[in-house]
Amino acid sequence: MFFKKMTNEERKSTEKAIKIGFAFYMVALLASSIYSFITSSGFNISFIILMAGLVVFFVSDFILNKFKRP
Repeated sequence: MFFKKMTNEERKSTEKAIKIGFAFYMVALLASSIYSFITSSGFNISFIILMAGLVVFFVSDFILNKFKRP
């Protein structure tokens, strides 16, 4: 099988990580929008925000799974 079956603890940790990642995206994109509006710069940081959000998701998922296990 390509994907392993998740345990209930892993599923709960993943749901928490999704919420953390979503909150990060919202705050980062809000800050980016305000910055772009104020400075009117042509520098687009959307890709950096996307990659940072993915890193936050996977790191938080790893940490939550690590501390939930006995």
